[in-house]
Amino acid sequence: MRQFLHYVVGGALVFSAYYLSLFIVHVTALPIPAPLLGLLLLLGVLFAAPSFERHVAKFALFPLKHMSLLFVPAVLGVSLYWADIVENALGLFIAIVLTTAVSLGTTAWFSQRLFIKKGDSSPYD
Repeated sequence: MRQFLHYVVGGALVFSAYYLSLFIVHVTALPIPAPLLGLLLLLGVLFAAPSFERHVAKFALFPLKHMSLLFVPAVLGVSLYWADIVENALGLFIAIVLTTAVSLGTTAWFSQRLFIKKGDSSPYD
């Protein structure tokens, strides 16, 4: 019974954050996605009341265990649009490789600047 209560409380928190964010975005016309706002609301709740973390973790464990099922629509989408993908393969490849390289380079540069102590010339000394 206690396990079931964890699921109910965790589900209530997750869905409350989601639907509250949908309402807020609809009413205020915020230019951010409602699910992102819902995650931020849930994060705020978990920071304010850390005891709810175990409830949310119990509730989120089931969908995370079956995450591979969520990729079925993406794989089917690739098969449906395979001709378009092949036609634009070079552009897709360049876009994916270029954005990955830029994001990795930016992250490496930023983290290097962040973690170097003042006065140190190299983070590896």
